[in-house]
Amino acid sequence: GHADALGSDDYNRKLSEARAVSVRSALVMFGVPESQILVTAFGEAKPWKENTTEDGTDNPEGRQHNRRAEIYLNF
Repeated sequence: GHADALGSDDYNRKLSEARAVSVRSALVMFGVPESQILVTAFGEAKPWKENTTEDGTDNPEGRQHNRRAEIYLNF
């Protein structure tokens, strides 16, 4: 789970964890064994896009991409 850079580090970590737990719940509903799912919360630490522009102003489009959950499959 990931979050954008708005809010405190603690808030963003909790938000990204809630995001990841929500995805885990959906996967379990679809029949994936919970023991096969690892939930990790990164908060704002690993942005996919820039949260601000080069001049330091807010980048809403970039922040939107950073509010995400990622799923990695290991077969």
